[in-house]
Amino acid sequence: MNCVDSKFQSDCSQATSCATSQSLRSPIKPTCQSFGGCLGCQIHTLSGYGGCTAYETQPAEPTCCLRILTVLRGERLLWHNGQDQPLELEPGKSVLILSTDQFNDVFISTEETFVEIADIRFECHYLGKIHHQIQEVLKSRSLEPLADNRPWVFDTSFDIQRFLSQLDINETTHTPETTTPLYTVSQAYQCLSKLLGQLEMIQPNRKTDDSACLSNRTLNKIRKAHSLIEQEPGKNWSIAELCKEVGTNETSFKRGFKLLFNTTFSKRLQQTRMDIAATELEFTDQPIIDIVYKVGYSSPSHFTKLFKQHFGQNPLQYRKCRQRA
Repeated sequence: MNCVDSKFQSDCSQATSCATSQSLRSPIKPTCQSFGGCLGCQIHTLSGYGGCTAYETQPAEPTCCLRILTVLRGERLLWHNGQDQPLELEPGKSVLILSTDQFNDVFISTEETFVEIADIRFECHYLGKIHHQIQEVLKSRSLEPLADNRPWVFDTSFDIQRFLSQLDINETTHTPETTTPLYTVSQAYQCLSKLLGQLEMIQPNRKTDDSACLSNRTLNKIRKAHSLIEQEPGKNWSIAELCKEVGTNETSFKRGFKLLFNTTFSKRLQQTRMDIAATELEFTDQPIIDIVYKVGYSSPSHFTKLFKQHFGQNPLQYRKCRQRA
């Protein structure tokens, strides 16, 4: 592999590189961009054909970073992070990991496709009690990804997707309010805050027949069903139809859905639709009535009532407030 290195100065003294395969099929050069750089937070976006690398070689002093790695693009992607076996990742997945002192993360596409990774880093001494809170929540649920180099893989949230997509938009539009490091870092910390809420929803491992009989394969089918809802929020989804789509039965679906999301199918469906509507209101100029239909509601008044219950404002107020900010 040919490597192109770009070093970024920060409190953590991070170094980042993009690695590209030897294929000359594309003139696009590997790129590395850095955002933030204050309040103990750095955001790096790495991309290149064949793969890319994020590493820390010689920190000026002992460091401890909580990192959210997100796969944006890349087919058949293998993540080599110093463990015996590489971890297979795909677009739409994120990883929470604690990295101390030196680390070397190599992302390689076995198909030699274009790879794009986002690396959001929070210095632990800036997090204070939050760092310990995350550790306690995960430990109580029999998960320990914050032990050095033991990652927790999860579905990328809407908040993280929206934040990362805005980095590119803000970079090209150069709006003063949205290109300041402080603004960018504040948005990153909001993503971390939302992730804390997601951690709270993880159910502890239980030694009951209810959870023990659900295989990882079944749970992955339920995750796929949730992804279908996100992709087509306007469709009139039912449990029966989703079970048919992913190949499972309704009993396993209901138990697994409760286990994964700590809520019922109908409530999660409504929350997902509201989240998508909120994103559309904030970042597009689509007419509100079009957004209502897009997320599966035929009655604007009913949608407005539900939206206000979720966000404390009606859709028009929410749009004006968010776009003004």
